[in-house]
Amino acid sequence: MSLEYYLIPNNMTDNPDDYRAVSRNSKSYNLEDVFKNMTREGSTVTTAEAMAVFEEITRGIIGMLEEGHAINTPLFNISSSITGVFEEEEDRFDPNRHQVQINLNSGVRLKDLSNTITPERVEGSSPVPTLKYLQDNISGTQNELLTPGGGARIRGARLKYDHEDSQQGIFFIHTGDQTEHRVDFEPLRNMPQDLIFTLPDLPAGEYEMEVRCVLKSTSDIRTGSLPDLLTVEP
Repeated sequence: MSLEYYLIPNNMTDNPDDYRAVSRNSKSYNLEDVFKNMTREGSTVTTAEAMAVFEEITRGIIGMLEEGHAINTPLFNISSSITGVFEEEEDRFDPNRHQVQINLNSGVRLKDLSNTITPERVEGSSPVPTLKYLQDNISGTQNELLTPGGGARIRGARLKYDHEDSQQGIFFIHTGDQTEHRVDFEPLRNMPQDLIFTLPDLPAGEYEMEVRCVLKSTSDIRTGSLPDLLTVEP
């Protein structure tokens, strides 16, 4: 399995032609998944045994750290340090000005692992607004009915837009004549995951709905669509 990555413009440099790599993990695993992998068919270790050993190792490491020691293993090196400024030689630790910090670095086996991972470039997808559902407050429905002049709410991701820019916003497109109706009222809530607004005066019919905005670190309009058609009843 390779490390898949795609390139995006690098806004951290002065050169507009620079790009940086973004890894695309195919899947994320948790500790339970690790135990399942350890105790797969043919293993001599049970899940209960693996969990018990992990818990004892964790307690042992935490106990050593609490005593101020450092722990070096093939997987990781962990220690503690103190951050903050001490104003004079006789100054003492003050939790309001100082903090204990846990330092974690790769051990030998993890450092060597980077030499065995093969990067593979893939085509990246540009981020767009994601619309999970539209709730019509008057009818109480989701992704179904629209009540002109009533309140509505959109939940999703990357939804926030600049209301002063007429190219951005919430748009309803009539599926019959393809006329567009923008929500001209300033939204009551305009957040990346939540839009609350008043529906425009929409003629009866079926509508597609889009949110158009300029995302952070981008300059072009990105469009996200609701997968379901919405209906304004006669």
